[in-house]
Amino acid sequence: MKPMDILIYLSVYKVSKIAIENVLCDKLEKQALRDFLGRVWRSFRERAGKIKWQKTVGATIMTRLALLTLIVYEALLTKCVEEEALELTSKINWIIYSRLANRFWIFTRLFSNRPIVRVKRVMQFFIGCFPYNAPGYEMELLKTGNEAVVFNVKRCPAAEFFDSKDLSKLCIESWCNLDYPLAEKWNVKLERDKTIAGGSEYCNFRFVES
Repeated sequence: MKPMDILIYLSVYKVSKIAIENVLCDKLEKQALRDFLGRVWRSFRERAGKIKWQKTVGATIMTRLALLTLIVYEALLTKCVEEEALELTSKINWIIYSRLANRFWIFTRLFSNRPIVRVKRVMQFFIGCFPYNAPGYEMELLKTGNEAVVFNVKRCPAAEFFDSKDLSKLCIESWCNLDYPLAEKWNVKLERDKTIAGGSEYCNFRFVES
């Protein structure tokens, strides 16, 4: 594997193992769970190097995580029907997504105890520094004070990756829709009626106090 893919493996393997075991423990025996996890990461090692390098490190990482989602989904399709595979992939992704996002969220306590202010600090970092920084992503953070956090996403490499596989539905179910429970975990509410994966020209985000 390339250094980037080794970094992703080291950062995500442990939490992916926890997620897969938690979600699939009622469906697979212990050995089958180990085999499933091994199959997923072997496929990642074989396919990650073929994914196009993006304009930024953050965008490159996100497209590789999108590949990992695809691999999990494909593996689940060998064991269940499409709708259940979508549901299980979403549950696995939620555990991974929420734990990775929490690493950034913890540091926002240094700025405020008010949830909407903390969300603003998170998004300022995400958009300005990593992983959603330009030119890999095209995102516009609008000025709203501390009453709401509003931004638009005009380019999303992950959405483009799933679209190239004709799997925008997988993107919506296992990526886009996870933003709502994440907002709840952050004690705010997400309002959004447009997504790139859903066919719109951009995604519109509005986080407000719940």
